[in-house]
Amino acid sequence: MHEPLQPDFLKKHLAASLFASPIHYHASMDSTNALARTLAAHGAPEGTLVITEEQTTGRGRRGRSWVSPAGANLLFSLLLRPPLEGERVFVLTMVLALAGLKAIKRVAGVDALIKWPNDLYVGTRKLAGVLTEFSVREKKVDWAVLGMGMNVGWHPEVPQGSGAPATSLLEETGQPVSRNELLVEILKGFEALYRDVVRGSMEALYDEWNHKCLVLGKAVVIESDMERIEGRALRIDDCGALII
Repeated sequence: MHEPLQPDFLKKHLAASLFASPIHYHASMDSTNALARTLAAHGAPEGTLVITEEQTTGRGRRGRSWVSPAGANLLFSLLLRPPLEGERVFVLTMVLALAGLKAIKRVAGVDALIKWPNDLYVGTRKLAGVLTEFSVREKKVDWAVLGMGMNVGWHPEVPQGSGAPATSLLEETGQPVSRNELLVEILKGFEALYRDVVRGSMEALYDEWNHKCLVLGKAVVIESDMERIEGRALRIDDCGALII
């Protein structure tokens, strides 16, 4: 039986945190990002947290579906209102990825790396993904929603077709991992890094996400709806963009 997500536990252990309140918990919903976007449009404050046991229409980058059995994994979104230029918003993606790496190391003892632009991998298998959506007003970020899906307590099936092979913390450790404790660690770690971003203290973060990026020095193919680019990954710049 999976340990349920517990908003009261989160509020208690995040007592002084930006993310202690408001917390929107639903046993099942279409998408945590979708609700967070709606809340943002209606003026919800920075620090709003949306969590669920199950997403019926969860998705990743470029509209790919995110498959997750009910009650097994971490599915959450954060609402932020950062004082950033719109072109710098993807710094937040890298910061949440770093917070995720640190948290799974502390809670589960698992070493992971960032696969730019928005995935966490253990070896060659995907553990988590981040989806960033935002709105800009007069070139400044009005709101940003960061969604994370992390495989915690299930054994992912071998993907069909060209999908990336997946793993989970259960698969990597052989032990159950508390989703509540893990989420507290992710949010505490993210908040500390986010405060550095807001202060403009980016140099250490820039160095760290380059150190933790698994694609640097390797041949890469960057595909979008408009073009396909091949090259060698050199570094991730201070806006979160990959330089090839």
